[in-house]
Amino acid sequence: MSQALHPLSVPYRIVQSGLGYVPLLIFLAVASGPVVGDLTPVLWFLAIVLGVVAVGGWQLAYYRRFAYETTPDTFDIRSGVISRRNREIPYWRVQNVDISRNVAQRALGIAQLSIETAGGGETEAVLRYVGYEEAKRLQNELRRRKRREESEGETATHEESERLLYEITPEDLAVLAIASFDLRLVSFVSVLLSVVAPPVLVEIITDLPVDPLLVVAAVIVLVVIGSAILSGANAVINTYGFRLTRSGEELRYERGLLQRYDGSIPLDKVQLLAFRENLLKRVFDYSSLVVETAGYAPGQGGGVGSESAVPIADRETTWRIAREIEPFEGLEMTRPPRRARRRYAFRYLIALGVLAGVVYAVTLALGMEMYWYVVLLGVPLAPVAAHYKWKSRGYHVGEGYVATRSGFWNRTTRVVPYYRIQNVIESRTVFQRRWRLASVLIDTAGSSGLVGGGSRAFDLDAREASDLRETVAARLQGALAERRRLAARERAIERALPSFEQPGE
Repeated sequence: MSQALHPLSVPYRIVQSGLGYVPLLIFLAVASGPVVGDLTPVLWFLAIVLGVVAVGGWQLAYYRRFAYETTPDTFDIRSGVISRRNREIPYWRVQNVDISRNVAQRALGIAQLSIETAGGGETEAVLRYVGYEEAKRLQNELRRRKRREESEGETATHEESERLLYEITPEDLAVLAIASFDLRLVSFVSVLLSVVAPPVLVEIITDLPVDPLLVVAAVIVLVVIGSAILSGANAVINTYGFRLTRSGEELRYERGLLQRYDGSIPLDKVQLLAFRENLLKRVFDYSSLVVETAGYAPGQGGGVGSESAVPIADRETTWRIAREIEPFEGLEMTRPPRRARRRYAFRYLIALGVLAGVVYAVTLALGMEMYWYVVLLGVPLAPVAAHYKWKSRGYHVGEGYVATRSGFWNRTTRVVPYYRIQNVIESRTVFQRRWRLASVLIDTAGSSGLVGGGSRAFDLDAREASDLRETVAARLQGALAERRRLAARERAIERALPSFEQPGE
C-alpha cells in the first residue's frame, strides 16, 4: 500500500524554501527603494503574500503527489508536480539507508531518509520528510530485504542483533576538542581579517603607546586561540553522542548534536583502514579510525570516499575496533634509507633560503625593514624537521596486508588487505632519481591514488621499491586465488548438502 510523507513536512518545507529567498528579498528591497517611492510597502506586502501562496501551493502539491511503497522486489517512489517520475529500486542494489535530523526536525518528530545504491555516484532517493519512527522502520525494512536478496531467498527474516563496539565518553569529547585544531580555519580567519581589519588596526595602533609589532603579535595570538576554540566546538557538535555498533556485515553509527546522523558502513565495501593521529592526539595516546570505501561515501553523496568509523578514542580501543573490520597484527615499520633524511634537510634549507631572499627583495622594493634575517633562524631547525619527517615514514609487509605510514604533524597509518588492492605503481621523480629513491603507490577502489590518494611508501631505495612492488603484486594474486578457492569450496558444500537431507526433514 502506498504511503505519503509526514504532514508536517509541508509547513517545514514552506519555511525552508522561504528562508532561501531572504537574501534575494533584502537585495531587492535595497535596490527598489528609491525607484517605487511611497508604493514600496504595498508592493512588498503583495509580493510576500503572492510568494507565500505560490510556495505553499507548490509544497502542498509536492506532498500530495509524492508516494512510496515497499513491494516484494523493489522500493517504489512516485514523485513530481509537473513532470512525474516513477522509480523502482531493487533491494539488492540498496547499499545504505541513512537518516539525518537537525534540531528543528527533531522537535517536529520528522527525519530525512536517504537511499544510496551500489554503483551510484549520488544518492538514489531522498524522502523529505517522514516521521522518525517511520524512517527507522523503513531503514530496518530495507536492510532486512537487502539481506534476504543477498542470501538468495533464504527464509530467515529476523533482525540481526546489534553489538556495541564504541560509545564516546565526555573524556573523549574533551580530548577531541583539544586535538581538533584546524590550521585551515586559521588561514580563513587570517584572510578575513586581512580584508576587514587593516583600517581598524591602523587607527588603533596609531593611538596606542606600544610597538606596532606587539599589537600584530597579539592579534595573531587571538586569531590562533579563536580558531582553536571554533575548531574544537565544531568537532564536538558534529561528534556528540557518537555510538558505533556492528550488525552482521555492517557498522552502524549515530552522531551529531545539532544535526543528528544515523547511517551505516558496509564492511564488504571497506577498502583500507586509516589511523589518523595528529601531534596532540599522540600526546594523549589517542587516535581516529577512518575507513575508505568503494561505491559509497557515507554522508558525502559521492561514489568513493572516507568515513570516520571512530572519530576519537584511546589507541587501544581504536585498534581493537579496526581488527573487528580487518584482522591484522602489529605494525613494525621499515623506514626509508638515511639519505632520504639528508634530502629532506636540503629541501628545507633551500626553501628557507628562497623565502629569505623574497622577504629581502620586498624590503628593498618597499624601502622598509621587514626583518628578513629572522627567516634564517629556521636553519638549525631544518635537520631536526628532516629527521622527524624521515622517522614518521615507512611501510610494513604482513601476512594478509600491507601498511604504510607518513606525516609528523598529522600522521596517517594505512592498512590495506592484499585482496583489496587494485594496482601497485612504482614512481620516481626527477629529484628522487638523483638520490636513487622511489615511491610505491598501493591503490584501491576506495582511493584516488593517481591524484594524491591511496597508500604510499615514500622515498624507498630504488631497488627496495621494486622488491616491494613485486612482493605486493605477488601476494595480491595469491590472496585472490585463495578467496576463489574458498568460494568454490563453499559452493561445493552448498550443492552437496541436499544429498544428506532425509525424506520428510
